[in-house]
Amino acid sequence: MSVVAITAFATVDDLQAGWKTLTEAEQGVASTLLLRATAQLSAMLANGGIEIDPEDELQALNLQTVTCNMVRRSMSSAAVDGLSSVQQSIGSTSASVQVYNPDGAFFLSKMDKEILGLSDSGDGIGWARTVCVDDGEGDG
Repeated sequence: MSVVAITAFATVDDLQAGWKTLTEAEQGVASTLLLRATAQLSAMLANGGIEIDPEDELQALNLQTVTCNMVRRSMSSAAVDGLSSVQQSIGSTSASVQVYNPDGAFFLSKMDKEILGLSDSGDGIGWARTVCVDDGEGDG
């Protein structure tokens, strides 16, 4: 089996610039996750018939942004890996927290999907493209 070399849509520096300074160990993890997020996004776009245009600077920036968003969410949840909620009690006082992404899975927010041209449709992910049809009546 041959491995295809891909370049991530974002770098560790891009991730840090929009989030926080990472330790050396975290940078290694981030580098791997950025490649995995890139592969997932590439597959989602290909499945939806959306081509990646290397000349489209806006699309490139959006892909960079979404890739960083995915990795940041995944790495932020690493501290509570495997937990779905956290509860702490001290005396008669207690606090409970629902963990946002307990397993660190990649996912796209609604905004991520919108800026990439992906949209939710029912229970799964769907893709939508706006098409303007000229009906010959001159009204748009």
